[in-house]
Amino acid sequence: MRIASRHMPKFTRRAAGPAWWLLLSLLGASVAYVAIAEPKTFVSVVAVLTVLFALAHLQGKREERKLLALAAARKGQTICEFARDFDARAVDTWIIRAVYEQLQAQLEPMHPAFPVRAEDRLKEDLLLDDDDLDVDLVQEVEARTGRSLDGSTDNPYFGNVKTVRDLVLFFQSQPRSSRAT
Repeated sequence: MRIASRHMPKFTRRAAGPAWWLLLSLLGASVAYVAIAEPKTFVSVVAVLTVLFALAHLQGKREERKLLALAAARKGQTICEFARDFDARAVDTWIIRAVYEQLQAQLEPMHPAFPVRAEDRLKEDLLLDDDDLDVDLVQEVEARTGRSLDGSTDNPYFGNVKTVRDLVLFFQSQPRSSRAT
């Protein structure tokens, strides 16, 4: 018998390995070389990057205010309200919990325990980009639920995941991994 979803293991990130530290060191050495060999070019590049980072910071603040307003309107909502949007007899509760918790982990820098709803649009409402979804969220949910992403192109939701509900149903349509617990 499968254990209840509230006892599902949490997702843990692996620490950066030596290859990442080596890459970071090489990047730092390259920047130092350019700063010494071509100081005018270096100053120009730093100025452009500073402007771009400032613009990105302002955009991030706008997005943060939007998410905080959305969260304030949903104050007090929990995973219970989210889970009621799904038929627990038809949808694996591990998927429901994993999607909810991993979305909260993605949104935690802006709001701890963000109250996610099934009808939330991933990009427009929750302001997640493709990298957040493909690289982080999907991999984390896969690891927690024991669902495999093999053959995902045959999934009826493939390429049509727009809302949180779609994401849950996408994973519900995926086969269990041979490594599943």
